[in-house]
Order: sequence, then structure tokens, then C-alpha cells
Amino acid sequence: MADEPIFERAPGEKNEDNRSRLNIFFGVFTRKFWKLVTINFMFLLFNLPAVVISYFLSTLLVMLFMPEAGNSAEEFALLVMYSGFPTVMFFMAVPLITVGPAQAGLTYLMRCFSYEMPTFDWSDFKDKMKENMKQGILASLINLFVLLFLLLDLYLYPKVSDGNALFSVANGLMIIVFILFLMASLYIYPMMVTYRLRLRDIYKNAVLFALARFVPNLAVLILCFLVIIGPTLIFSATSSGIVLGLIYIYYLSLGFTLPGLIINFMINPAMDKYLNRTKQGGE
Repeated sequence: MADEPIFERAPGEKNEDNRSRLNIFFGVFTRKFWKLVTINFMFLLFNLPAVVISYFLSTLLVMLFMPEAGNSAEEFALLVMYSGFPTVMFFMAVPLITVGPAQAGLTYLMRCFSYEMPTFDWSDFKDKMKENMKQGILASLINLFVLLFLLLDLYLYPKVSDGNALFSVANGLMIIVFILFLMASLYIYPMMVTYRLRLRDIYKNAVLFALARFVPNLAVLILCFLVIIGPTLIFSATSSGIVLGLIYIYYLSLGFTLPGLIINFMINPAMDKYLNRTKQGGE
């Protein structure tokens, strides 16, 4: 699915691409850097409702999980900025909190980039938004509901356990379910923009991929965590306002396209390997 080669081939000669996926990734990232920045801004414009929801959720998470961390309004606001919102930003990038149709448009472009396919960025983004309007909205609402439900459970279980072994086991199982849900979310929008599947089939396949590819999925989540949460460690070490400002400039510039590119580079080949045989639509 790569771009056609520049030079002519002899009859019967195959065009073999011996580059590793890692080399292709960095090649795409360097060649498409400014496109990634532009698309990130474009996506942010349509994803503003998710950003607003995420900000309020980040303040709620800080209040629930770190109630004694901020002794003043200024300290609390700073904690939200360098801890709460980056954590929720990770949920947005995976993506669990998002405007579904806009996420479909972004995912399609990142999928094309991962296969080095030519794109018309704005028109392809807009077309995929329209094509996946209904499924995208439903998926974003389902994911948001499940995320809130799981976060609430993770907050309440330790509170009510009181040393009860049964509750401790239940809390451990809930953490595993939460991780699997994060993994399944990696596949929902790539399947949505590539295959004509019912939404329940998309979720069923996503869960199967989460279970069958647990270790590779975990690697994807760790990479996404590092590119989103990693920069905040620099702020923790320096407490520099300039560093915090640069972190948010980075979020504005590459906060969605970089993890989106990582996700599509790592999961699309495996996903297509098993679903291409029954493919009913796509690019």
C-alpha cells in the first residue's frame, strides 16, 4: 500500500520495500512534520467539546484522587495543569474522550500516513467525518460512559474495601478490565474508517484484538503514555513555568497526531492481516 516508486521496473520485477516499520515511521514523521502540526490544529478545532469535557474531568480527578495535594487555589490549578490534564490528555489521545466524527477523520489521515498513501488532508478529513458521523458519535458516547464508569469504580473500590480481600481482588480485576478497555479503544476508529462493520462488530473485534495482542497493545499504550505524560516529568524536575508552557505548545502542535501516528503504525498491519479477508469496504 506504499506510494508507487519513481523509477520504472522491468517486466516481472517486484518492488520490495526492505525498510523496517521503525525506519518508515521516522521517515514519515520527518517528511510530514508540518502536515502533522497542521492536522493537529485542524483536529483541535473540531475536538473542542472533548477538550472542555477533559478539562472538567481533570479537575474532578485531582479532587478525587489527590484531595490533599493542593493547599491553595494556585497550587490546585498548577496540579491540574501538570498532572490532571496531561493524564486526561492521554485518554484523549488513545482515544477515549473525543468527538467521534473528528476522530474518524484524524484516524483516516494517520492510517494513510502509516502506509505512505497520498492524501488530500482537508477533503479526506471532512469526507471521513461525514461517512462516520453516526458511528463516530455513538462510539464517543459509549467510550466516555465506560471510562467514567471505570474511573468511578477505581475510586470507590479502595474506599469501601476496608481491607476486605474480596474487594481487593475485585479492584485488581477492575484495573485489568480498564487496561483491556484502553487496548480495545486503539482499534475502534481504525476499523471504523477502513471496514464497513456494524458498531457492535467493531467493539467485538476490538475486544478480541485487545485480548489476542495484549503485549503489543501494552507496548503501544506505554509509548503513547510516554509521549503524553513523559514531558511532565521534566516539569516535575524543574518546576519551570517555561517548561510547562512548552509542554502545552507541544500538546497543541502534536498532542493528537503523534500518538495517532504511533497507534496506526503499530496496529494497522496486524488488524489488516486478519480483517482484509472479509473486507467489505475501505480506501
